[in-house]
Amino acid sequence: MAQNASKMSIVSQIYRSIYKNGEPIHKNTIRKQLIQSGKIASKTAFTPYLEGLTALGTIVEEKEMLSINPKAMQVGLLQKQGSDYFITTPGSKQKIPVSKAVAAGYSLDEVVDVIVEYKGKQPEGIILGRSQKEFKTEAKKVEERLNIFAPSAKPQLEKGNDYLGRVINLGNNNFVFIPNNKKLTARRIPILNNETEIPKFQDKICVMRLVNPEAPLLGGDIISVKGDAGNPIHEYDAIAENYGAIMSWDTPELRKEIEKIPTSVDMSKLNLISEEEANKSIFAQRGKVVDLTNLPFSTIDPESCKDRDDAMYSTFDENGDIVTYTAVANVTKYVDLDSEIGRNYVKSAFTTYAPNKAYGVLPNELSTGICSLNPQENRLAFVIKTVIDRTTGQPKSSNVYDAVIRSREKFSYEEAQEISDKLKEDLPREALAYKLLLGDELSKEEQLLMNYYSAETIKAGFNQRKMIRFTANRERNITFDEDMKEVVDITPCKHLPYHEVVEFFMLTANEVCANFMKEHNLNPAYRVHEEPNPRKVARAKEFFEILGIQADDNLSAQSTNDLISLVKDTANEEIVNDFLIKMQSRAIYSDKLYSKAKEKCFEETQIEPISHYALQSTAYTHSTAPIRRVIDYVVHNNIRAYIHGFEPISKDIISSIIEHANQRQLDIDQAEKDFDDITSVFYCEKHIGEVFNGRISKFRYCSPEEGYFDNILVIAKNQDKGVSVEIPLSQIIGARACNCQLSEQGSAILDHQGNVVLKLSTPLDFIIDKVDRKTMTIVGKTNKALVQEAEQREQNKNARFFANDRGFMDKKKQKVKPYNPNKNRNNHNENHHRNNKHSHTHHIHEKHQKQYGDDE
Repeated sequence: MAQNASKMSIVSQIYRSIYKNGEPIHKNTIRKQLIQSGKIASKTAFTPYLEGLTALGTIVEEKEMLSINPKAMQVGLLQKQGSDYFITTPGSKQKIPVSKAVAAGYSLDEVVDVIVEYKGKQPEGIILGRSQKEFKTEAKKVEERLNIFAPSAKPQLEKGNDYLGRVINLGNNNFVFIPNNKKLTARRIPILNNETEIPKFQDKICVMRLVNPEAPLLGGDIISVKGDAGNPIHEYDAIAENYGAIMSWDTPELRKEIEKIPTSVDMSKLNLISEEEANKSIFAQRGKVVDLTNLPFSTIDPESCKDRDDAMYSTFDENGDIVTYTAVANVTKYVDLDSEIGRNYVKSAFTTYAPNKAYGVLPNELSTGICSLNPQENRLAFVIKTVIDRTTGQPKSSNVYDAVIRSREKFSYEEAQEISDKLKEDLPREALAYKLLLGDELSKEEQLLMNYYSAETIKAGFNQRKMIRFTANRERNITFDEDMKEVVDITPCKHLPYHEVVEFFMLTANEVCANFMKEHNLNPAYRVHEEPNPRKVARAKEFFEILGIQADDNLSAQSTNDLISLVKDTANEEIVNDFLIKMQSRAIYSDKLYSKAKEKCFEETQIEPISHYALQSTAYTHSTAPIRRVIDYVVHNNIRAYIHGFEPISKDIISSIIEHANQRQLDIDQAEKDFDDITSVFYCEKHIGEVFNGRISKFRYCSPEEGYFDNILVIAKNQDKGVSVEIPLSQIIGARACNCQLSEQGSAILDHQGNVVLKLSTPLDFIIDKVDRKTMTIVGKTNKALVQEAEQREQNKNARFFANDRGFMDKKKQKVKPYNPNKNRNNHNENHHRNNKHSHTHHIHEKHQKQYGDDE
């Protein structure tokens, strides 16, 4: 070891002497310097080292002049862990050890020029000196090239002080700005622009730059106008743009690329192999495309859907097990992330769904054209094949194919459900199995039924592992008039069993892709979901105690499923389901499956930890909607890179895209809340004076500036329409409410003695009193008669609700901890302003990705 260290020291001195000179230097000069300084003993000691370094190519000798090969020299960042120093270089997270004695002469996080030598297989960094170069990781270089992290339109998280809202005149030219975002404590914000220009903002959708979001009453400047307040098209466009949606694909640079997009697959240019050949080895596909055009795939989507990014097919194998094929649009074949289309794709990350339209992450030429799995057209696809055990519903084996398919038919959910309902009366599972055994091909209709039976088997496997499945239908369909200026109706979307069929195929495919990345040690992008945190468990404990529901003292998967079953088909089903969804942690994208603590536990117990809590899955990702999400592209690309042997997307780039996608998901969630708020206003405008059946969904404290005599407001929600109104507490309890307070977790209102006065989920009928589309406000009211009517209806319809055999306690006054304003002052406004989120029929077939921890 001492000899190796001595050799490394001599090598280091040669490198540093040449580096210090800055220009090519004669080898005799270097030799003399090293001998005189005592670094080497003689000429004979110097020559072998020099010859070795020139042979390696790290030092270039030209006419006896020496210089360091620029390709051998890297820029690095000096760091320290404990007492050890190390260097990290761009494009690598490897920690390269460096000499403590040399490193001590530099500052931590200082950028240095370095050469990496090896002692056997172990790298060692030789610091040459301080670098004049900028240290950029590979991810940073890609960020700059793709321009994906320039500030998006997210006001409170990315642009900090910019908020979307509208300007109104309160009278006598008293103009104020009303923000969309209800988390701001002030609802009427002063405008600081020049007085002469303020009137032109009246009744306009605007963006205000606040002086200080923490003190909104300081005011702000209007910096842009987005359209006419109250115009649905303008309102929806403004929200979408504000939260980072792509508004147009018509720039010259984009059109130039779009014009080159093919309209069909040229089969003559594909090196095709059969599925049987592909099954010999994963690498049998290298440079080839698996021909699956013989399989009768079909697509099932909402009636209005035009971008078909997944198709399904299933059958039985020779053992009687289920075999499923899920084909997904292959966007990676047509989009390069380092292109104008690719940059927009990454920057937007998700399609944004407004009630009136979708703002896609890809141009129509891709999303509804060459990438869409349209019927009777050859399409390149990423296909996931899974063999499912017929008795347990558990996957037995799987394959992934870079393939070409030809979908036979497109069906709407309603059509698929109607056909399967008719056929299953006369065609049991055994009849289809017998027909396939004889070698007969199923009709398109029979194939739908086959998929239905396959999903039943998959469902049994999911139920066995206690996957959490929420039962309440939370999607609503918005109907507009012909001019798209009025909301005609809001109706609950009918949940069909065939929604689950598609859901289970997609969940299975996603797990296969996640496990493929894990097993082959690919650069991954996972979807992870942690257990509920202790704060949420405490809130849940109070909520169920207030409701009189017997629940465990945790939110385990089994406990959550028991609660869902308990309230199924009762009046409280949606409220409890919504609450349980909010109690889940937020699902996020990650390049790691689980925390270091879980990893350590795995090493000790050899029991693989759960990575996605709600799904009770050890590995999960998103891979079935690349037309709508960029993460799916990353997953496809790196699996295909492994199959075909090309360069994958690096870990650093994936890490950057993941971080950006998680932020963009927050943007999309807030946009959907804004869409729901504004749509409710448009609908209620035509229903002023009407009575709605409702249920209490939230409570919140209000400030004096809001103009209420009460200090507590009750938020009542009509579940069919998704419409919520705020009502002063005194209208409900029929007395002054000045001595009331919220319970510690906000699940109830207490009197001065701590008794429950009102609780969440209580039925409450209300009247739409006032609506203003310019200010986007809905004012509700109620009275004693409406309160009593709602209570009586509850008793008549749900007498069984409090029966002990359903697991509910008897009604009685309960005492709980009061709300602590000091403990909650930073988050009570956020908690009580938060609106419920509803998907729209544009993406109902992605419901499986919305309900497992993705809503909160």
